[in-house]
Amino acid sequence: MALKTSQSKFSLKLMVHKGESRVIFAEVDSHFVDTLFSIMTLPMATILRLLQKHSDESLKEIGSINNLYESLTNLSTNCLSSEENKWLLLNPRTSAYDLCTKLKVNVDDSEPLKYYICDNIICSRRSGALFSTCNVARCNRCGISRMDWEIKDEDSDDESGGDRLDGGVFVSDVASFIVTDDLRVMPNASGCTIQLLRDLGINDVSELENRTFDIGRDQMLILLKGALLCKYPLTYMVFGTTGIATELVNTEKLASAKQTSKDTTTGSKTLKLKVTLQKSAFKFLFAEADSNFVEFLFGFLEIPLGRMIGKLMDGASPFESLNNLYASISSMSVGEYVKSSYLKSMLLESDLVMKHLSVNQIFPLYVSSASKSYCHSYLKNETYCAYRTEHVMRKVLKDEMFTSIILKDPRVEGCYLNKSAKFMLTDDLVISLSSAMSSIAMLGKLKVPLNDVEEHTVTIGVEEGLKLLEASFKSSSTLTDALLEKGHEAEKNVNKIAVKADKQKGILLSYMEKRTFDSDIRSLTGTVTPPPLPPPPAVTVTFVDNTAAATPRHHPAPLPPSPLHCVGK
Repeated sequence: MALKTSQSKFSLKLMVHKGESRVIFAEVDSHFVDTLFSIMTLPMATILRLLQKHSDESLKEIGSINNLYESLTNLSTNCLSSEENKWLLLNPRTSAYDLCTKLKVNVDDSEPLKYYICDNIICSRRSGALFSTCNVARCNRCGISRMDWEIKDEDSDDESGGDRLDGGVFVSDVASFIVTDDLRVMPNASGCTIQLLRDLGINDVSELENRTFDIGRDQMLILLKGALLCKYPLTYMVFGTTGIATELVNTEKLASAKQTSKDTTTGSKTLKLKVTLQKSAFKFLFAEADSNFVEFLFGFLEIPLGRMIGKLMDGASPFESLNNLYASISSMSVGEYVKSSYLKSMLLESDLVMKHLSVNQIFPLYVSSASKSYCHSYLKNETYCAYRTEHVMRKVLKDEMFTSIILKDPRVEGCYLNKSAKFMLTDDLVISLSSAMSSIAMLGKLKVPLNDVEEHTVTIGVEEGLKLLEASFKSSSTLTDALLEKGHEAEKNVNKIAVKADKQKGILLSYMEKRTFDSDIRSLTGTVTPPPLPPPPAVTVTFVDNTAAATPRHHPAPLPPSPLHCVGK
């Protein structure tokens, strides 16, 4: 089981720069690399849950994704189409889970999956009986009893799934590796380390020293947090929040990174979102959404880290160190370093297990097909016993029966949320139930006047969904950054031009008022008419086009015939 490895540790040999208090690289064995690589198999919900236990106030939060996780945690059961759905959405599982329980140090402390059947054994002794991985599910057959009778696997004992392997799990146990401060992993060779020092501009080896650092599960979680937020996660793990360790990932640099993989453009499903824009600040304040869009957002939490970085973001996620880690796995040869192509694929593209995907999941995620299983039930001492098995092997027991069982589908019409539920979400992805007064109350809370807002309807497809996913990890204004990007720069410039034109119009009207006033004075006093004033300067308006260079257009502004004429229209 996962908990067996919580106290295990191994030692790292570190090369440290004394003056900068920085880790240059670590010399590690296969056990550490196995654990480091296993991070790629974790769903985002698991990562966020683990990191909540190791908060660090000196570092900022990871974008808005934590708010999304908290919103799901606090969601009322009335918003769900079935009672067990919140647990299922918060606890996704990947195909690598069982293998990860064999790691020397496993960062995932999730309990092994348990299987439940209806408390009424009669339901499970009928053909087409159901089982669930959540004990609050209600039986679809009888519609009354809960599915809270745990059935264990008959073909294995409780501990067999967690026995640690003597050798490596994913990588060869005879190999040793070098891990750099930004999580590039390479075979251990003297040529690699010398070149690494040269690349870093280190010529004086007297500035370096060797250290030994013991690492267990808690330190691995610190390393994971550092990989999500810092440029140098190894230094953050060893030295904490001092000096170079707190240098954060440059998310602005990555904002224009290529993120759309070919595999993500196949879906055609789109979603609608009604957003409220503050005109003066040109930002989204909040949005009103139906259950389909909110369910799509909650789907971010079930995406395995490796699949998100590789398949969805094409290796250019907001996490520089994790991009390096993903690239290191991709480049490692099968057989020599990674044990098999199957294991390499599992690290890079883990599938989900024991799961029914929502119809609102528009990203290309996959669920491993579960092997056929049976409920083996029989009478023992006048009491029914039941086990889960993948084989039909009769043991000549009293009232013995094998019935095929299938995973219960908790969705209603393919959805985990109640279709009638309506939601409000803020720019930083705090989601709550919506009501008739929600918009007015939110504007009052934000102190934004009604004449400064306007509503828009936005269509969300795969491309927009990917922008939302990326922004949720690096921004506290996810909706604005994802949906008001470069395509709206022209509109923003037009707003600025309008303000400039208003100023020009004000100057012109003042000029006209002055001429009228002077004319009235001259008519009363009989003063000789002076030479006319020169005409006002031309108004220059620049229109910005994102697809072409900006082109200035000069519009002369002659003196209008009446004060009501508007310039620049």
